[in-house]
Amino acid sequence: MRLRHAVGLSAAVVSAVVGLPLPAVAAEPAAVVYVDNSPSVGCDDHGTGTAAKPYCTVQAAADAALPGQTVQIAPNTEQLGDLVITRSGEIGKPITFRGSPFTGINDYTQPSISPKSRNPIRLTNVHDVVVTGLGLTTVELSGSSRVGLTQNWYEEQGESVRPAVAVTGQAEQITVERSVFYHNRGLSIGAGAQHTTIAANQFSMSTDVAINITDAPDTVVNNNTITGGLTQGLALKGASAGSAIVNNIVNGSSVSVSAASATGTRLDYNIVHPVQGLPAYTWADRGYPSPAELNAATGQGAHDIDHAITFENAFLPLAVPTLDSNAAIDSADPLPVRGSFTDLVGNAPTDHPLVANGGPNSSFRDRGSYEVQGLLSVELKAAGTVHPAPTGPGPLTVDLTAEAFNQWGGALTYTFDFGDGSAPLTTPEKTVRHTYLKSGGYTPNVAVIDGRGGRKSDAVDFPVNVTADSQLNVSLTGHANSQRDPLGFQVDATGTTSPWAITSYTFDFGDGTTPTTNNVGKAEHAFAEPGTHTVKVTVTDDSGQTRSGDLPVTVNYDAAGFKALSPTRVLDTRWPGAQNHKLGPGETWNLNVRYPSATGGATVVPPGATAVVLNLTATEGTQNSFLSAYPTGGARPITSNVNFGPNQDVANLVTVPVGPDGQVTIRNNAGTVHVVGDVLGYYSPFTDQWYQPVAPARLLDTRTTGTPLGQDSSRRLKIAGQGGVPADATSVVLNITSTESSAKSFFTAYPAGSALPVNGSNLNTVPGRDIPNQVVVPLGGDGSIDIYNHVGTAHAVVDVFGYYTPNGKGRFVPVVPTRLLDSRDNGGAKLGPGGTRTVNGVPAGAMAAAVNLTATETEEKTHLIAWATGSPRPDTSNLNASPSLDVPNHATVPVDAQGRFDLFNNAGNTHVVADLFGYYQAW
Repeated sequence: MRLRHAVGLSAAVVSAVVGLPLPAVAAEPAAVVYVDNSPSVGCDDHGTGTAAKPYCTVQAAADAALPGQTVQIAPNTEQLGDLVITRSGEIGKPITFRGSPFTGINDYTQPSISPKSRNPIRLTNVHDVVVTGLGLTTVELSGSSRVGLTQNWYEEQGESVRPAVAVTGQAEQITVERSVFYHNRGLSIGAGAQHTTIAANQFSMSTDVAINITDAPDTVVNNNTITGGLTQGLALKGASAGSAIVNNIVNGSSVSVSAASATGTRLDYNIVHPVQGLPAYTWADRGYPSPAELNAATGQGAHDIDHAITFENAFLPLAVPTLDSNAAIDSADPLPVRGSFTDLVGNAPTDHPLVANGGPNSSFRDRGSYEVQGLLSVELKAAGTVHPAPTGPGPLTVDLTAEAFNQWGGALTYTFDFGDGSAPLTTPEKTVRHTYLKSGGYTPNVAVIDGRGGRKSDAVDFPVNVTADSQLNVSLTGHANSQRDPLGFQVDATGTTSPWAITSYTFDFGDGTTPTTNNVGKAEHAFAEPGTHTVKVTVTDDSGQTRSGDLPVTVNYDAAGFKALSPTRVLDTRWPGAQNHKLGPGETWNLNVRYPSATGGATVVPPGATAVVLNLTATEGTQNSFLSAYPTGGARPITSNVNFGPNQDVANLVTVPVGPDGQVTIRNNAGTVHVVGDVLGYYSPFTDQWYQPVAPARLLDTRTTGTPLGQDSSRRLKIAGQGGVPADATSVVLNITSTESSAKSFFTAYPAGSALPVNGSNLNTVPGRDIPNQVVVPLGGDGSIDIYNHVGTAHAVVDVFGYYTPNGKGRFVPVVPTRLLDSRDNGGAKLGPGGTRTVNGVPAGAMAAAVNLTATETEEKTHLIAWATGSPRPDTSNLNASPSLDVPNHATVPVDAQGRFDLFNNAGNTHVVADLFGYYQAW
């Protein structure tokens, strides 16, 4: 109109304005703004809430919402944080906060909002706002008008501290309808509210008066169901005159109307069944046991009934009356004073064929919040006419079948909407055929009616997919997934395209494990060893086409921190039970260190751990042998961990990578032997305790004071502040040696101030021998440890090699057990007295290595020392060897920049074996 008017202006006026810019026209605000905090979405609270870039929080959307806009909150999401709504809509243009309103009795997809510190969601001094389809805890609505709270689920975890919904202040035309109040303090309407509508709600297990109305005139309470709460279910208090209580079911509680609320209030067509012995009603402060007595005295409740309504167990917690609850069925006032004409889940009034119509003028609306249905559900399925899946090149002909569950029988009418713009088809047939001509994805739906008012609808779960005619093209991608298994990997072939539906994907991970076949196009796998593998997927579609694709995959262990534990026994083959027995020659035992049966399935080593530190003990062996530990599923290494002879108790620390499903394998080489395993800690990328080596230092030698450890006693040893160990160290790496033992016994090292572990030991002592073992021990609160001796007396020698702290520099990387040195190879010479041998093979750049040292064919008592090549030799020891025995010991050894360390033999001649189990990277 303005443009036409401008054409008629004089030339002078036109010339005066022609050089001015036209005023900008404000863009219409989007009808819908979106909220979705799903991890894969990429939300932004500083944007505009588009579908492509939604808001992260409802609060951000609430602060920006305009009249007429809908804030759409993604289903099945959870919002953590407070929500305060302060913006208002306009009459006819409300601001709507929409989640997933009920579409049926089994619809539980409502997104939830969980404020901090159990604060309520607040709407203060707002108008023209709708909140619908949300899972909520509590709502406070103050000084507001024309606000609708509809189709929400109110439930609070723990003890309720306030009503689920509280309306306070000068509030007008508030509607609370078609919602579930479950196990909370119900609904409270306070002084100042008027013209409130409470309709088609369900209140179950209320911990206060379910509907509590005080000084709120003209409140309509219509078609609600109250079950399983306190003895008073509905109360009009104070001056709440001119109200209506109609068509409600109050099961197991009563209705109360105060004297000041009775004036102009109508009560009728309710079912009220009180607790036995208590009045069903209190009207004007006087109790009445039954509807008949109430009606005789007041004229109210002429059509009220006292009947115990039963509900369908299958639909709990929703209160759906059973089909034999005739008192509630087809007996209500069909015209509510205000509020919904549909029930809690959207059903319209439905005529039950087996129940006489008992409402006014033979009407058939049900009492309570749920309308009993014969037509309970419908499921729509699509199938191709050439292949089963409704996918293929166009034109594509599809059969649509609507399977309805109609317990009342009778004819049904189906209306199919094909979703492609063609006209809907209404038919008595449940199966129809339709041809889709254009490429695209289509979601057909169906509506079914039963002629009695019952109506149900459904859409296909998976769209009809009409494709261009092309070949099967395979896509395969992947990424590391070490949250559960350290060498976990996930592959994804869902990018594969075909004109037909894909029927199967077969994944071969190239490591000798059994291929995995599924129809979802994704698979997870845990490799047993690091390295490069070729993953292959073979895809088959509905037409019979088969194609394959390859993906080279390299997996490595993540660098990890350490978590020390007090010794926890996870294996003892001597325990009773058929599954426990000695390990025979060449026999293996797969030990689940994540959920060991010895702890009743309680977690010891968490998912994602890369390696576990065990103390392994061999006992009751029948001949010279050794135990090897390695990740389950990996190749058996040539390395060893515990060397033992007949009837010897030999313990050694073991660091071993964790295999798939949290398992490590323990193998016995010869004879038979019992095995005992204690977890001392684990390495994980998700812990923050890092290794820091120190120059090896002696912290204790009880021989210098002549005070050995006594029987069944502990010796406290201060660690923090000694030998380079700082005050913030959380655990320590020690080598403990027992010497001059008077009896066969064992030592246990544990945090000072904690209880002695019921099971768990670190080394086994033997009279006449020096027995070493490396230990990793958490420090007590004062930075100390306790060392316990079980039987007899024994001297103890303690050397420190490093510690763990948040300020450490070393991250641990496990390796497949690898032999670095065997002086026996190729007829090699023994290490002589005072001799030194340099060991290579630790990755360059490492700061220390986790190795197992073994002395064998030793000619006289001696000890070995290991240290970084090029550094001064320390005065400590790593292994004490005896003639004719194979003696192992775990050692955490510093290395030089090239990954080398030196080995020194003190006396006599001995062969030496060194095996690598991991190393520490400097970060």
